[in-house]
Amino acid sequence: MTNTKKGTLFALALLPAAAFAQAANPAPMAREGTYEQTLCFGGPVHVIGASDADRYGTYQLTGGTQSATKAFDSMSMECIGTFEMRSGVYRHKGYCLFQDVSGDKFHVADTATPQAYTVEMLGGTGKFSGITGSATVVRLGAMTPVRQGTLQGCRRVTGSYKLP
Repeated sequence: MTNTKKGTLFALALLPAAAFAQAANPAPMAREGTYEQTLCFGGPVHVIGASDADRYGTYQLTGGTQSATKAFDSMSMECIGTFEMRSGVYRHKGYCLFQDVSGDKFHVADTATPQAYTVEMLGGTGKFSGITGSATVVRLGAMTPVRQGTLQGCRRVTGSYKLP
């Protein structure tokens, strides 16, 4: 076999490896943009029933995301928080950590009041380092808990972000 043929065969053998190398290093994330996620979760909830109109509680949830915006798709999620229902008025404050398949993370604070359900991006690591932004949240239907003392649900999150 001539050197030219050997060189051609060697180059052809490397093509699949080059294709995988490009897939492993995706294009960098845009410095600012919008995103929409659907996130679904479940986990334990603890509720204290003080009266018919007053309840207080905590939750610890895990779940995952789906998004057409690649950087926000297929992320795992962990959240903790507290909530209250006083005189029939609901409020909650929580914190969530999102992690993508490469291990890059961002964290948020979410707040629900009678007026709005919002998210504030607080920071991140890797490609999310220094991220800021905000989003609104909409509850997607109601789910019956799989067992007493748990909470399940899905939310639609729509927002914007900026990176330094």
